Amino acid sequence: MTPLDYNKLPPCTIDFPLEISPEEIGTLSGPVNTLLKSSYVFGASLETEAIFQSLFDIAVEIAGVDACGFLRRSDDRTDHWELLVSRHVETTPAPERLPFFVAPAALANHFGKPVTLDPEKESSFHPFCDAWSCRSLIAFPLRKDRDIVGALVFGKRSTLPFTPVQVKLLWVLGMQAENHLQQNGSVKALPYYSFLDPLTHLYNRRYFDHQLEKEILRSRRNGESFSLLMLDLDGFKAYNDRFLEAAGDIALQEFAGILSGSVREVDTVARLSGDGFAIILLEGDTDGAQALSQRIIQRTQRHLLPGDKEVRTERLSVSVGVASFPADSFDRIDLVSKADRALHMAKTQGGGRALSFHDTTDPGSLKNVLSDLPVRKIYDASRSVVDMDKFLEILLFTGMQGLGAGRGSIVVKDPEGDFTLRAAIGFSRHEEYLTASGGFRVGPITTWVVDHQLPLVVSKQDESPFETQFKKNGYQTESFLSIPLTLQGNTLGALHLTNRKDHRPFTHEDLKTFAPITSEITAILSQGMEFRENVRNFSLTILTSLSDALELRFPFLSGHASRVRDLALRIGERMGLPPGDLSALGHAAELHDVGIVGIPGNVLVKKRRLSEQEVELVRKHPFLGSKMLEGVPGMDATRRAILEHHEHYDGSGYPYGLRGEDISPFARILSVAEYYDSAVSARPYRSAIPPDEVVQMIKAGANSLFDPEVTQTFLEM
Repeated sequence: MTPLDYNKLPPCTIDFPLEISPEEIGTLSGPVNTLLKSSYVFGASLETEAIFQSLFDIAVEIAGVDACGFLRRSDDRTDHWELLVSRHVETTPAPERLPFFVAPAALANHFGKPVTLDPEKESSFHPFCDAWSCRSLIAFPLRKDRDIVGALVFGKRSTLPFTPVQVKLLWVLGMQAENHLQQNGSVKALPYYSFLDPLTHLYNRRYFDHQLEKEILRSRRNGESFSLLMLDLDGFKAYNDRFLEAAGDIALQEFAGILSGSVREVDTVARLSGDGFAIILLEGDTDGAQALSQRIIQRTQRHLLPGDKEVRTERLSVSVGVASFPADSFDRIDLVSKADRALHMAKTQGGGRALSFHDTTDPGSLKNVLSDLPVRKIYDASRSVVDMDKFLEILLFTGMQGLGAGRGSIVVKDPEGDFTLRAAIGFSRHEEYLTASGGFRVGPITTWVVDHQLPLVVSKQDESPFETQFKKNGYQTESFLSIPLTLQGNTLGALHLTNRKDHRPFTHEDLKTFAPITSEITAILSQGMEFRENVRNFSLTILTSLSDALELRFPFLSGHASRVRDLALRIGERMGLPPGDLSALGHAAELHDVGIVGIPGNVLVKKRRLSEQEVELVRKHPFLGSKMLEGVPGMDATRRAILEHHEHYDGSGYPYGLRGEDISPFARILSVAEYYDSAVSARPYRSAIPPDEVVQMIKAGANSLFDPEVTQTFLEM
C-alpha cells in the first residue's frame, strides 16, 4: 500500500497554548487534583505496562477517553510503529488498516507536536478514526533526550470531540508519561512473565499489589467501593503429596480457569502463593463479593481433578475471605489483613465456605477488633490535618469498623450553633448531596442526642422515643446507635451508626464496650476543631491586615471594605440569612478586594481609561483573592463569593461568565453592595456618582447585572 503523504492532509496540529492557565485551575480543581494524586502512581518504580495502564485510568476519569494506546517507534522510519500498551482497541489491525491505525502517532512524530483528528471537520480523517473505532482522536508525541520515541493516542467514541480543556489535561498526563520514559532507560516491551504467573497465566503478586494500591487511590477519588477476595484451596497440600506433582499443577491451572471464568473483564485475578489466590472485585460491595464467592465454591466443588492413574476422581473445596473498601478498611495493608483474617476463620470452620470480615466480629471478638483500630495513628494525624472533612471521615470509619455498622454519619455543631453534616459513609449514590459541608436541617435523632447529651440506643422500634419509622430513610433495620460527642459539658456533635452488617440490634453492652473509643474520638475531634479554628482565625487576621494595608496604600479604597461589609450584611439580614451564612458573607465582603495586592500599583492609580490589557490584568483580582483563601478551613463559601463577586446575572461578568443561580448567593449580594459603594465613591479616573443616580443604575441592572431578588431587597432598604 502506498505510504500516506502527511503533507497533503488538512491542518491538524494543536497550536493553542497547552499550559493550564491560573483562571482555568480555579474551575478544574477536581481533574487537577486527580492529576496531582496520579503522580504517586507514576513516581513508583513500575514497569511500562503498569504505568501506562494507570495513565489510561486517569485519562478516562479526567477527559472521558474511550480508547487509548501507547505506540513506540520501532526504528528510524516514521511509518514503522509498534503498539505496546492499549485499552479498548484492536491490538493487531488488519494489514490494510495498519497505515491508518499508526497514522495519528506518525502525524504527531512528523509535525513534532500534538495533533487532533476530527472527521466532522475534515472528512479525510475518517479512515484514521475508523481504524481506532472512534469518532475523534488526539495524539501526543513522547520524547526521550529530545528524540521522539513514541506517541500517546486517545480516542472518543461519542459525537462530542475533545474540548480544549480536555486536551490540556491529557497533555499534562502525557508529560507525566514522558517523565517516566526519561527516568527509565528503556521503552521496550515488557517480558511476558514480568507481571504474570508462569504456571496459571494469572497476574502475579507484584502486579496485584500495584493494582490494589491503584484501586484504593481510585476509590478515594470517585467514592466507588470495591471488594477483595482472598482464596485458598482446602487440602491442596495433601492432594499434591498424594498424587504426582503434575496433578497439583493441573489443579492450580484449572482452578485459575474457574476464577477467570467467574469474573468480569474489569476485575483482577492473581495468584499470590502456592495455592493462594486473590480477586479485586471492582464496584463490588460485600453482598456482591459473597455472591461471587458462592459461585466459585460451587464450581470448584463440582470440578473433578486427576487422581490415581490420571483418572478424574478427586475434588477439592475452596475457602474465601472477603473484605471491602472503604467499609472494612482504609489502607492496603489493613484491607489485606482483614480479608486474610476472614479467610483463616473460614478454613478453621471446615473450609468450603466464604466469610466476610464483619462475620468475624461477633460480640466475643469485638474487643479484639477495637484493639486493631488505628486510634494512635488518627490521634497523631489530628495534629496536622487541616481538611476537617477528611479527618472526620477517618473518625467515622473507625466507629463503623468497631461496631460493624454499614452506614454512619457525623454531625458537627459549629461555634455559631449551626449544624453541618461533615462526614457520611454507606449512603447510596443518589444521597451524595447529604455530604455537602454546608448547613442542613438536623433530624429528631440528632436534636434529641445533642439536647439531652445522652446516647440513644434503639434495639427495636418500640424502644424509640420517636414515632417515625426510619426504614423509609435508608435504614435497613429499626435498630440504631447515636452517641453525643461531648467533652467537659460541651457537645461538639453526634455520631450515628445503623444498618449493622450482621443484622443484630445495637445494645447498651455495645455502647459500654465502645465507650473508650468514643471518648478518644471526642477528644481528637475537640483538638482538631480547635486546631482548625485557630488556622482559620490566624489566616483571617493576616488577610484582614493585608486588606487594611491596601487601604493605606491606595487612599481611594479607604473604608471601602467595611462599608461594603455593612451594606452586604444589611441585605443578607433582610433576606433572612442564618448567622453562619451572615458570617461567611461578612468575611467575603471584608476581603473581596484582597487580590488587588497582585495588581501593579501604577495600574490602579491611573487617571485615564485603562487599556484592554490593563483591564484584563485588573480583572484577575477575584481569582487572586480566592486563591489566597485556598486551604483555609471553613472558608469555602467565603472564597467562592470572592471569586464570583464580579459575575453578572446575565452571564456577562467575569472571571467565568457564570449566570443566574450558578453564581454563589453570597456573591450575588456582594455584587450589589460592592457596585453601590464603588459608584458613590471617587476613583482616580472619575468623580463620585450621586447616590440617587447609583440606586437607579442598580434598579436598571436587575435581571442583567444583578439578581432581581437581591436588587429588590436593596431598593426596599
